[in-house]
Amino acid sequence: MLIFDKMCVNLHPNLNSSRLMRQLKTLFILLAGLSLMASCLSGSDNEVTLYGDAAITSFTLGTLNRYTATVTTEGKDTTVKSTVTGSSYTFHIDQVNHRIYNTDSLPYGTDVSRVPVTLATYHNSIATIRSLESEDSLVYYSSSDSIDFTKPRQFLVWSSDGKGYSEYTVSVNVHQEQQDVFYWKQVATTDYPSPLDNAQYWGANIKQYLGQSTSEMYALSVDNKLMVSRDHGATWEEDLLDEDASMLPTQDLDLVSYYIDDVAANTDYVLLVGNRSTETYPQESIAMVWRKIVDNDPYAPRGQWVYMGHLSDSRYALPRMENLCITEYADCVLAIGGKGLGGCTQTPYEGIYESRDNGITWKKSTRFLFPDLDEFSTQNPLIEMTDDDIYLWLYCVNTNQVWRGLLNTLLWRYK
Repeated sequence: MLIFDKMCVNLHPNLNSSRLMRQLKTLFILLAGLSLMASCLSGSDNEVTLYGDAAITSFTLGTLNRYTATVTTEGKDTTVKSTVTGSSYTFHIDQVNHRIYNTDSLPYGTDVSRVPVTLATYHNSIATIRSLESEDSLVYYSSSDSIDFTKPRQFLVWSSDGKGYSEYTVSVNVHQEQQDVFYWKQVATTDYPSPLDNAQYWGANIKQYLGQSTSEMYALSVDNKLMVSRDHGATWEEDLLDEDASMLPTQDLDLVSYYIDDVAANTDYVLLVGNRSTETYPQESIAMVWRKIVDNDPYAPRGQWVYMGHLSDSRYALPRMENLCITEYADCVLAIGGKGLGGCTQTPYEGIYESRDNGITWKKSTRFLFPDLDEFSTQNPLIEMTDDDIYLWLYCVNTNQVWRGLLNTLLWRYK
């Protein structure tokens, strides 16, 4: 049995009587009606019980309007109206502090000036709302009315016997930023997270260290073979390939590894990008993309590298760019690069390429863009990386410019 005695305030000892009478004129009429009904039924088999408890036991929103700004295909600004299912957002009722609120905020642009509400009360207690115009005025709650929640509202719930009430502050929280908006901020060079010092892993036969997964390290040998180490760089051996080694990149290489636990437990997805020799393949226009799935169980079979080839005229191949850099961010892989090589005529750092299918297809991103070109130099080699938190980083080697990027969705997800 729920007990709300401590939540119900006795009307008689502490309230200013004249102010209270102004507030409760309508309420007392309702309570008088209840008493009259009870007296009319006193001679029958039906009984009406009046209680001294008052509390809100459930609180749900109806359908709300949402307005978002967008741009038409003709480039004109416009506003799109849609609806939000309010019942999908759970409201927490704090009976100790008398607060009601949604922990998962409504989407950006939701109109909360006219909100339909359905609530339930304990023991038929009567709900009223303090007026926005005057704190001395109370309005009787009705599920057919829309309520203005542009600021927190006070709900007063009165016991059916008219002797006590409980007051709740109700807040309807709305995101103040759009979910899928990405933005950059220029920061000091000292804020840039230091990448791993690769030199400590180089051996006599290693030309370039590429990166690592949870249980393996990868490098390019002096004779352009893809090498792997499973003992922290102490020894290296040639890794397994499913295609002709002639498709391996030999310059502008970069590698990223990330967990795919949603597909298989304790497993990494490793992606390698780069270009083949411009001397041997002068007219090539697309980058070489390879992937490897690594099961980190020490008893699991060894994985092999798979070539993710495209036709040279494919719309969704990664362009053959100088100084390729890739990183995993916001459930996708991002790639940047300088000027186009061979048959690729792209200008330096023309855009950020995004792959949402683990490197199979690449499209120039519309949500991840470079910082303002008036302040950002794209004529210099860049390093792109993601830190252990929620930020994307760009470092311009020649100018020491450092930029930190953030997608609002990640801030909400991990805060």
